Amino acid sequence: MRKRTRVALWIVSVVVLVLLTGGAFVYAFFATFYPSAPKPNYPPALNLAQAQRQDFDYFRNYFDYNKAYSQQSRAEAEKLLAQYRSQAGELSPAAFDLAISRIVALADNGHSTIFMGPFSRHHNRLPCRFYKFADGFFVIRARPACADLLGAKIVSIDGHPIHKIVDGMFPYARGPRNHYDQFKAVFFLESPEVLHAAGFADAADRETLHVRLKYGSERDEIIVAEKPNANAPHVYSDSYLSPSPIDGEEKDWKPLLPKDAKLPLFLRDYANPFQTAWWADRKTLYVQFRDNADEPGHPIGAFVDRVKNEIAGYKPKFIVLDLRLDQGGNFTSNASLMKHIADDVEHVYVLTSAWTFSAGNVSLALAKFHGGSKVTIVGEPVGDRMRIWAEGGDMVLPNSKLDVEFATGLHDYTKSCFGEPGCFWVMYYYPMQLKSWAPDIMVPYTFADYAAMRDPALDRVVFTMSKS
Repeated sequence: MRKRTRVALWIVSVVVLVLLTGGAFVYAFFATFYPSAPKPNYPPALNLAQAQRQDFDYFRNYFDYNKAYSQQSRAEAEKLLAQYRSQAGELSPAAFDLAISRIVALADNGHSTIFMGPFSRHHNRLPCRFYKFADGFFVIRARPACADLLGAKIVSIDGHPIHKIVDGMFPYARGPRNHYDQFKAVFFLESPEVLHAAGFADAADRETLHVRLKYGSERDEIIVAEKPNANAPHVYSDSYLSPSPIDGEEKDWKPLLPKDAKLPLFLRDYANPFQTAWWADRKTLYVQFRDNADEPGHPIGAFVDRVKNEIAGYKPKFIVLDLRLDQGGNFTSNASLMKHIADDVEHVYVLTSAWTFSAGNVSLALAKFHGGSKVTIVGEPVGDRMRIWAEGGDMVLPNSKLDVEFATGLHDYTKSCFGEPGCFWVMYYYPMQLKSWAPDIMVPYTFADYAAMRDPALDRVVFTMSKS
């Protein structure tokens, strides 16, 4: 009995040690890469100056959490913070938000950013929605006050050429330029309050849009902004590509395309983030990810299993992996699929765009690294770099309620970052060494393509497959 007792105690001790070690590892992992910012503890602000000073003081914590700053850029950011803090009380709400945006932007990292949804709900906004195509910014959704401009190209705002404004607002965002152009710029362009604070609009409540109409004529149109709407839909401009109604959107919003339009496959059923299609005549399986995480009613694990089963059942010759609208999530949710997606097929064509971001880029990198020459990238460049800071969390400023994202984990898709400070531990299990993830076949997506409901990237893939 004594021997059995000693053995049992030894086993229990080992189990306890393993559990303690595992628990310590899990704690260290989350504390390192997903820390929680300290809760603000300030008395109610008595005036605007005090409120802005409190927000600036609380924001100072950001420098300890966001690891993307270089030593030089952090010093510059801290200096800029001190300058703006000295102006507390003199800054309009829009000027304050831009001040924080500019300080954050000095990290020059796509995941170190102001969350643009909350930012846009803080400020007024035109009753128009813009979208950035390869050939410029166009109105693709509008309320009655702006409905005449549906399909129009924005040439200038208050006399400033649109490209000058987009360039001028870039210091408030930074990171990869194409991702800013595609994702963030419209939030600035649609708010006269924000553009006025930055010096690009004559008034804070309206914009004079100089537009080129769809039949080629040009004209000026004064559009008055709507008041800030805390209940505005929580969507980005990609959602406006679909003519379907959007949750939380007033009923008088009108899309450019008719609601019964025969959309290209990648824009259909936009509420569904995952879809497949089997083209038996081409022995091709089309797989689309618009997300790398569970969405309500759409668990990603079940979809990944479905794709694996369809590959095993159909035995496709080709796979078209559409990541053009995949803005990220948890890359491990489909990592095993991406590592092996080219194993038993002749070729995989991966479709990308500036919306392809974060975990969407990891999916691309895994498929390309493990698939090698069997993988061809088609479309437009992705929205991030091959060495970035990601993971992290966010902090909400106590008075302005501006939501700021910080990044804590280093990702490098060109080589292992093992041994470097901040290297994201999960990357050790998914080593990648890519020279480039630029498109092998560049195919821009223009407004004319959208209006005609064409998919030039997929058309190019189909043409290429027909020649093989």
